[in-house]
Amino acid sequence: MSGLDRLLDPASIAMVGLSADPAKHGGRVLANLRKLGYSGQVWGVNPGLPAVEGVEVVASLRDLPEPPDLVVCAVPARAVREVAMTSDGAGALVVFAGGFGETGGDGLALEADLSEWVDRVGIRLLGPNSGGIIRPSIGLAASFLTCLDRPAGQIRSGPVGLVTQSGGTGSYIHNLAAARGGGLAVSVSTGNEIDIRLGEAISSVSRLDEVQVVLALIETVRDGEVFLESVRASIDMGKPVVACRIGTGDRGRALMTTHTGAMAVPGRVLEGVLDSLGVMVAETPGEAFEVAEMMARAAVLSGDRAAIVTHSGGIAIHLADLAEKSRLDLPQPSAGLQSRLDPLLDLGAANNPLDMGAIIGGPGRFAEVVDVFARSGEYDVVLAVSTAHPPEHSAERVRALLALDSQVPTIQLWMAGDQAADALETLRQAGAPVTDEPRAAIRALAGLTRLATWTALDELEPVEHAFEEWGLPLVEGAIARTADEAIGLADGLGYPVVVKVMAAGLAHKTEVGGIRVDVRDASAVGDAIEEVTAAAIAAGQSVEGVRVERYRPGLEIIIGGLVDPVFGPLISVGVGGVLTEVLDDVVFALAPVDEGRATAMIERLRGKALLDGFRGAPQADVEELARIVSLVSRGMAGSSYQEVEINPLIWDGDGWVAVDWLLVQETP
Repeated sequence: MSGLDRLLDPASIAMVGLSADPAKHGGRVLANLRKLGYSGQVWGVNPGLPAVEGVEVVASLRDLPEPPDLVVCAVPARAVREVAMTSDGAGALVVFAGGFGETGGDGLALEADLSEWVDRVGIRLLGPNSGGIIRPSIGLAASFLTCLDRPAGQIRSGPVGLVTQSGGTGSYIHNLAAARGGGLAVSVSTGNEIDIRLGEAISSVSRLDEVQVVLALIETVRDGEVFLESVRASIDMGKPVVACRIGTGDRGRALMTTHTGAMAVPGRVLEGVLDSLGVMVAETPGEAFEVAEMMARAAVLSGDRAAIVTHSGGIAIHLADLAEKSRLDLPQPSAGLQSRLDPLLDLGAANNPLDMGAIIGGPGRFAEVVDVFARSGEYDVVLAVSTAHPPEHSAERVRALLALDSQVPTIQLWMAGDQAADALETLRQAGAPVTDEPRAAIRALAGLTRLATWTALDELEPVEHAFEEWGLPLVEGAIARTADEAIGLADGLGYPVVVKVMAAGLAHKTEVGGIRVDVRDASAVGDAIEEVTAAAIAAGQSVEGVRVERYRPGLEIIIGGLVDPVFGPLISVGVGGVLTEVLDDVVFALAPVDEGRATAMIERLRGKALLDGFRGAPQADVEELARIVSLVSRGMAGSSYQEVEINPLIWDGDGWVAVDWLLVQETP
């Protein structure tokens, strides 16, 4: 067995720092193991050889009869090094102690030294600053977290496997699961991640039989390549990944020369990466757990056509708004389906979401309408939304909903309040996919439908040519070394033109006044050359000439690519050209992307309305824009460029044209 397999399924555990004091970490872990019924071998390790009932205690790990699968290190930070040094042959070591890299200074030195010894001994280490591991199905509770301070019967297994970089937040998720009558299949708290990191933990957790969905609480990603592979592998196994960013992290980033680089802050990059992988992202840990629970308990969908049935007009509107934000498509019912629904409604409307109207005609009517949708052949999943209703109807409603034998899955949003709390509990005990939080329901529905049509882009071929050969629409123009050459170029192109200063060290000409646009005659060309040259020299640049281009005004878009230090090649698209940083309207994704994924990126832009012909402006060709984004992404993935930026790409009413671009071979 590998070190991680021995970590998650240990046949033996050595407790370093075990004492007779039940309040200390070692005593708490021993009590938790006994509470959950762990059946493997447990030893204590303490030079003082305290008497602990039922446990053999030795002075050193080397005094054990055989190397343990798991070493639980319940000693202060400065004593951890000695534990690692004596862990020869053990499978894994979990370190609870804080006081390492998270404290800076001496803590960083302690962490570096510990990391060196872990490599030398060949043991796998979880932590330091870890909340440990909990896996109820095998009685494993190598953790001191307070979520375990409850009766054993409330520490149950469930379908969700948790990987968290915050032990305390993980404890909170365990409490949520217990409160709703469930539990977690496993939880792994990675802490400071000097060895076992987020991606590797996700890989191990996703392979456990009892795990149906992986929930990741993410502060930062340190193992980008492994993380990407692990998430993709989990989804390929039919085990979705749900994430909540509990912090954007702060990793070192070299100074970027492009606007794209300046906007590639860790949080925004991670958001784009998760979206590219097909991960459903929630805004809070609690919501993330609700989404993961629902996705774990729902059947696999055959398509992405979703319907919503409720009996509250206000809730129908609210859910439609949430669906739009989650990019969830809600196709309207056909005329034939509407005619079958109309007799079942009371002043309602046969739309999607469907509002059944006022007081409905009996406790079974709601389930009947849900069943009509589910059997229509027009939808792949139905969200049944129970809002406030006569309390005496709840039991029959739940019975009818659970009895449905429809052709497509039904998931439940129970918004009936405390008058129907017993019915909600009945749904949960029956293992139904149910939540009482609207946003979680819509995110789960969006996640399920997205996975139904999800395809990986591993086979997308990169473009392995120079930038000029990528097939991009570049503005007509050329470089001139003299004023006469520039005027000749302008005459040939036709006025008006653009005059740009050329200087090897000048990445952003606009910022130093190095561009003049709408230049309308030869005399103005001469004036423009003098002005941009003087501006560049004043900024300390060595001028090499000017570039004269055809003037193409219009709607400005920025397309950028860069090699991220953690995740590798990325592509981005934003509205605003040189003003994109100010507008803060940009979307990132892993490169390369196909035209479908590029279109999805464009749809996520807040300024998408500008492309649709805002206030009478000509409607832009979004399909062609997606093709260009895909081309740049494939070029970025197939080149040695560290950064690429087309800024701006302009829609002039007739077509797209790149009027300025920047290529960086290596990050300065």
